[in-house]
Amino acid sequence: MGYPNRIVRIGAPGLLEDWLSTAIAEYGQECANKLQDGVGQPEAAIRGPVEGLLTKIGLSDGLKVVVHDEAHLKDAGARPDFAVRVDGAITGHIELKKPKENLDPSKFKGHNKKQWERLKDLPNLLYTNGTEWRLYRRGELQAQVEFEGDLHSSGSGLSSHDLATETFFRTFLKWSPPPITTVKQLVEAVAPLCRLLRDSVLDQLAAEAKARKAGAEIYDLPFTLLAERWRDLLFPSATDDVFADGYAQTVTFAFLLARTEGINVADLHTGQIAHKLGAGKPHALMSQALRLLASSAVASFEITIDLLRRVVGAVQWEPIWAQREDAYIHLYESFLSVYDPDLRRQSGVYYTPIEVVRNMVRLTDDILTTRLDAEQGYLSPSVTTIDPAMGTGAYDVVRD
Repeated sequence: MGYPNRIVRIGAPGLLEDWLSTAIAEYGQECANKLQDGVGQPEAAIRGPVEGLLTKIGLSDGLKVVVHDEAHLKDAGARPDFAVRVDGAITGHIELKKPKENLDPSKFKGHNKKQWERLKDLPNLLYTNGTEWRLYRRGELQAQVEFEGDLHSSGSGLSSHDLATETFFRTFLKWSPPPITTVKQLVEAVAPLCRLLRDSVLDQLAAEAKARKAGAEIYDLPFTLLAERWRDLLFPSATDDVFADGYAQTVTFAFLLARTEGINVADLHTGQIAHKLGAGKPHALMSQALRLLASSAVASFEITIDLLRRVVGAVQWEPIWAQREDAYIHLYESFLSVYDPDLRRQSGVYYTPIEVVRNMVRLTDDILTTRLDAEQGYLSPSVTTIDPAMGTGAYDVVRD
């Protein structure tokens, strides 16, 4: 969804509505007070004022805005500073930079460049240094506004003469995922959030590892314990990277599977989704996996899971299947090409086109019935089908 046309209100030219001018002036004064205290980093000093400004803007439109601290884990520097809920739904993320810092991604270096590469695919991302504000959606700049004045010295004199300021902030706060009706849209929307969830799990494991070295009991470290159980039951040699990847992908595809069953994942908690998914025997295993993983989720990335649910809730399978009936079978190949191209190459995830599958299955069936005395083809008692690299089971689906 693009940035809406600018709204020009009737009134004095170049003036914002009184409530917004007042909110910006109060924000400027609070920033000046915090920065003059000289306590902590300048970036940290403006966190509270930014939260207060967004809350006031939301209230003006009857919206309940709650700002969550996303990067509260020490050294989790590649995650955004804030996640924002509006009326209970995860709406977007905010990345704060210190006052006067350049916000142009083409000029980023070092940590800022690495962070941008991880955050740019988010669907609704606000970058700000306190006076300049930029709205990005999947790496594309949608709009920007700038306050006039200096955060250190302007105080209540901070202002904005850009009539698009109100529209800018409301565009951010009122974001909702657009309908997803193609595989390309699905992959581009879901894969970056799955990657963010994977990174969040790794951050949590790193924090728990430090806590364990400091003497914490493993039973007080939910993800360390879950990773140990994962290794005991499934992959004894799995590293933390492998576990985090498996966790993120399992949750993501469980949500997608739930959508194929018509489950409204956007409005249900993960545990409720697992329960509904387990109502039918074919999905009982995935339901149990989702329930187990959800029960161990911690606050540091429940927000990411909630955003993932909201985006997957916008998936409309009917038009996707209308374009390609085997879309779900080949979805994983497309997903990995965006989520982690290196993992795709390492895993050898390159699927055989469905047309080739059908011809191979038909040819094999013909040989079974005409040359090997298996009159019922694949169903003959003497025939056993082995697919050691089954993947999503394209051959088995066609054969059935």
